[in-house]
Amino acid sequence: YQLVPLLMALRQETVRLLIADDVGIGKTIEASLIASELLAQGTATGLTVLCSPALAEQWQEELASKFRIDAELVLPSTVKRLQKNLIGDDQSIFDFYQHTVVSTDFIKSPRHRDDFLRACPDLVIVDEAHTCVADGSTSGGRTLRYDLVRRLAADEKRHLLLVTATPHSGKDEGFRNLIGLLDPDLPKLNLDDAKGDRKSVV
Repeated sequence: YQLVPLLMALRQETVRLLIADDVGIGKTIEASLIASELLAQGTATGLTVLCSPALAEQWQEELASKFRIDAELVLPSTVKRLQKNLIGDDQSIFDFYQHTVVSTDFIKSPRHRDDFLRACPDLVIVDEAHTCVADGSTSGGRTLRYDLVRRLAADEKRHLLLVTATPHSGKDEGFRNLIGLLDPDLPKLNLDDAKGDRKSVV
């Protein structure tokens, strides 16, 4: 069953998927399988995983041990060390390091966001994606996350994998904003209509 998202991804020219399996099913493996294949094919040239700081080392370990993808951790505690290898003041961490696992809360701040948006690779995995969408009653922090991911998604050539165990919190606005990251037409669907539901799955 973990191969199903990979097979779906291989049918898309630009991969845009919401992986919303239950907790413990293996969403990290599913997303990493897709990333590994896109990188191996040359369809993608670099990878960034956006996640909470608490999950960053787990993502790094999974990518390295199971898929031989060596990703650098971009956290407040690692940035100075990573910057020591840069050439000149104009080079970004994301220019220098091909694969990264990045704290969403660190990179969402206006101080770091624009540099990341400029140099972000062509393949992005957003873990706990439900925490990165606004739903009309969200805090400023979540709004900053949503603005960041929305701007990443605006590049139609960027591969984007949204990973979450709770895609729908009960608020339609949040869910529509989530699926709108994959395709701006999806939020316009009638979610109660069977035909619309089939279309969104396909």
